[in-house]
Formats: sequence, structure tokens, C-alpha cells
Amino acid sequence: MIRAFIYFIIAFNWYTNAQNVTNYVFTRKMAQACKEHICQDGYSYNTFYSVDDENMKQITKNSDISFEMHIGIQAVNNGHILLSPVPRPGDSDPVYEFVVGGGGNKFTELRRNLKRNAKKSVLTPKILSSFEARGFYIKIAQDGLIEFGREGESLPLLSYMDVSPLEIKYFSFAAWTGVEVKFLYDCPTPGANTTSDSQEIERPLSPSEQFKRSRLAYRLPWIPPKPQMDVKLGIKITNVKYDPFQSKLITSLSVVVSWVDETMAWYPGKYNISNVLKFHQGQIWCPRFYVFNSDNMDAFESRNAELISMTHEGEATFHFQTTVYTWCTESPPGLSKWPHDEYQCSIVIQPWEAHEKISIDIIEPNSTKMHVFAGVDDVTENEWEVSTKRLIVKPHVWNQIYTADDNETHQSDRYIIDVSLKRHATAYNIVFYTPLIVLELFILMSFWSEPLLMDRIWFLAGCSVVISMGLCYIDYLIPSHTLPSILVLYTDILISVLLALLIQALLMTTTADNISKMASVQRIMRSNVIRTIFCLPYVPSSDRNGGYFPQEDEDPQSTPISREIEEMESETEGKMREKMELAEVIDRVLFITYTITFAAMLATHF
Repeated sequence: MIRAFIYFIIAFNWYTNAQNVTNYVFTRKMAQACKEHICQDGYSYNTFYSVDDENMKQITKNSDISFEMHIGIQAVNNGHILLSPVPRPGDSDPVYEFVVGGGGNKFTELRRNLKRNAKKSVLTPKILSSFEARGFYIKIAQDGLIEFGREGESLPLLSYMDVSPLEIKYFSFAAWTGVEVKFLYDCPTPGANTTSDSQEIERPLSPSEQFKRSRLAYRLPWIPPKPQMDVKLGIKITNVKYDPFQSKLITSLSVVVSWVDETMAWYPGKYNISNVLKFHQGQIWCPRFYVFNSDNMDAFESRNAELISMTHEGEATFHFQTTVYTWCTESPPGLSKWPHDEYQCSIVIQPWEAHEKISIDIIEPNSTKMHVFAGVDDVTENEWEVSTKRLIVKPHVWNQIYTADDNETHQSDRYIIDVSLKRHATAYNIVFYTPLIVLELFILMSFWSEPLLMDRIWFLAGCSVVISMGLCYIDYLIPSHTLPSILVLYTDILISVLLALLIQALLMTTTADNISKMASVQRIMRSNVIRTIFCLPYVPSSDRNGGYFPQEDEDPQSTPISREIEEMESETEGKMREKMELAEVIDRVLFITYTITFAAMLATHF
């Protein structure tokens, strides 16, 4: 028991120390002593540097170390370091690849080949930071021991013994798709001033690459080519989902942006290049947009983004996919017709940069430019029937519509999509209206069964319990901030069932006996018109007069006792018949009333 407690204390102290790791952070002065490399091209090693062999011995200070590197990494995750004996290695060439902060900044891994063949992996949560450049070292011994660790720590985070060590001559850096990583390399060893002087290896450029390098030199990609840019914007809605609980519209969009940069135009025959060139985002200016009436005020998040395609005339085209979330508060007042509900929503799109002046033109969904990406932008059908209307709002018009905005700064056009939604309610109709109609039919049929029986009491009580249980769980399906008319239908049927249950219970009490004996009630019940309307049986005249008449062959004085018994039985049967007929009349009245009421409510609902 004591030994287990000691082990627990040791493990707890180790975990506490692991959580309180002190990271070696490069200050501004320390970073100035290093060289900088920024990766924005995703998971590809484009730029290679040669190792400075002359200063390597002074850096290592140990004859047993063949290679030593001190670097800084600033990134959200996925800092990739490649060490290679040859420049620009292929997939089959032996290399050392370090993945720092992989898997969303959760692990660090050493690979023996490019992008595969992992040899050692350790958990290193939050090893990288997007706010500070953290220091690391890589050491490779003569005997093949490879170590990677935090700067300032003697014990490495990762170590691996390679029986066939590589002679490192070149290194390169990479990131992950959509992640920007800043590397600090050729940094001095902590406590020393000796630095390496690695040189970038120039690779042979194709004519297209030479042209792009010459045109992109001294060009700022965040500055538009002209003070006012004419941009064509095409938007295709690929999927729509409406959340009635939050009044939020979730829309998947396929966006095609086109503009003309005359400063990038060229003559293909002169430069011996193709008519179309491809550019990465960040190399040339590209308009950015965001949704004005969204809960997220960030710029469009590009998914499945392609390279920017530019023709020799300077016309650029950029295609990407995104998802936007917009508030949809234009719900009709009063009772809603859920699940046959309809909504009118708007998506207001405007340029992200307020200082840019952009004139927007609409690219129609059926145009040739949009059809180029039709195979990628598949439309997903769901429960909503969507119809849209698009328009461009000029700045002076927007100033009059929306006076609360800072209209003096933002002088660009707005692209507005009016979205009309109508739900395909086939499944909802089966789920909600089938029980409703069945309940109505059974309630109406119960009025034609034999009255004054407990069976009807139990049936109506069962109906009320079923409806009440359904109403308890219906709140999970119906938005609470609106009042659907179908909920009113179920509530009215529940009230109708309870009313019929109350009337049935009253008819089985002595109060109903007293009411049926009243002269006015008897007079109404014995009327031929009433009996014909409510399908009551014909009553003989003797019963109408309420007397007993003996037969012709009967002696009035022979059987006085039997005559009294017959009179008592006749009187009892008459009372029961009167009560039964009153119950039947009430059933017929309830049947007619409920039929008209149910039909009127359903007609009003639809």
C-alpha cells in the first residue's frame, strides 16, 4: 500500500512538471540574429538551403556530433523540417522529416522518408504557439543518435538510433494546408555567438515561373491594382438548412470571383509561355468578402479553394466554397403554419476591406463561367424548396436603407441574395396529421356507440392521456418562440375529448335522471320533429300519454297484483328509455358540432 502511494506521488509530480514546461521563446533581439523563412504554400518543400559545413564544427563543439541545428518555430500547428543528403529528394529518397505539432498541435514525429515511414512519435500537446517563436534543437551524432528537443533542456523530447545515419547536406521547411508557419534558422547556439550561414539553392525556373517572379517583384498583394476595381461575383447556393430554434440560416455557397488586372497582362508569344497562369492566394491581389448580417464577422473561409487562374489578358478567376451563417428574423407574425412554414431571408455580402472601392457585377448561375465548376459544385437537395433573387445595392442607396452603418468609410457595392424557403413537409404530414385524423375519426365514431357505458369513459380517458403525452414531447420538435397552428389543433382536440368525457360522466349521474323527467324536456323529446332529426324510434300514443290501458280480454279486477307489477316495470323501463334517448340526442348534437368544428379548423390550418 505504501509503495503504491509512493508511485502515485512520483507520477503526480512528473505530470505536474510536464504541464509546467518552460518554453524557450525568442525575443526580438534574438530573432534578429537568425534568418527567417515563412511557409504559406501548404505541405510542399519548395525552398532548399545548403548546410554550412565550415561553421558546423564550431557550432557543434563536439566531435561526436555530425549535425546540429538551432531553430525557432511560430505557428498554430504543423511545423515540418526536412533534412536531406540531396537537394529536392523524391518519395523514395532517404531523408529525416520532423513534424512538430502535428495532428492539431498534439504530437511530434520523426519520419525516415518524405511524408511516410514514421520511426518515433511522442505526444507534445501545445508545443507550438501562434503568438511567440519557440526554440528547438536538432542533433545528429556520428553513431546515428538523432535527438529533437526544446532549447534549454538537456533531455530531448524525441530520440532515435539510426543504424545507417544520413549525411545531411540540405534542409527545407514546410507547413500544412491553410497554415502559415514562420521558421527562424541559422540561429546561434545559446550562450555562443557562432552562427551558420546557409545559402538558398536556386533551382532552374521554367519560362512561366521566371515571368511570374518578374511580375510579382516589388508588388504588394494587399494593394488593389486600381483605386476602383470592377469585380464580377457569381454565387451558387449548393445547400440550405434553416434552424427554426435559433432563426438562423446555414447556407453552403460556391463562389466564383473574377476581375481584370491590366498590369499583369502579357503577350504569350513574346515570353514563350501559355495563355493561362496559376497563382497562389497571397501572391496577387484578390478581393475578399464577408457577410454583413452574420453572427461571424470574419472574411469568407475558403474551402476546396483552387489556384487563382489568370489569362494573358489579365482576367483573373478564383473559385472556392464556403459556408455562411445568417440571421433570419423575417418570420410572419401570428400563428405559424409549421410544418408548412415559409421564410424570407437575406444574405448581404460586402467587401472585407473597408478602404477598397469595389464595383460588383453579378455572374448569373447559368453562365459559362459558373458551368466550368458545375462538376465540383453539386447541389444537395433536402427538405427545403429554395428560390432566390439577386441584386446589387449601390453605396448611396445603402446609405438610405441602413443609416446605422459607417457609410463614409465603406464605399463598395453590396451583393444581396433574397432567399425564399418553403419546407417539403411530406414526412411531417405523415407523422403529425395521421394521428390527428385518426383521433378525430375515433372520437366521432364513439358518439354512435351505445351511451351510458363505462367503456366510453375509458376510451375518452385513454385519448386524453395519449394527446397529453404527445404534447409533452412536441416541444423538442416545434420552436418555442412561435405558435404553430398544428399545436392549436391538438390542443383543441384535447379540450374536445375532455368536454365529451365530462358530458358522458354527467349523463351517468342522478342529475341526468332528473333532467330527463322534466316536463319541458319530455315535451321536446316526444316531438316528432326532434325524433325524426335525431333518428329516435317511434313512440306509441299510449306511451306518450304516460298511462296503462288493459287489453280487451283482460278482467280489470282479476289480477290487481300483477297489474301493479307490470305498471312498475313499465314505469322503470320508461325512465331508462327517457334517459337513454336524452343521451342519444346529446351524442348526435356532439357529433354534428365536433364534425363542423374539426372540418373548419383543418380548413383554416391548410
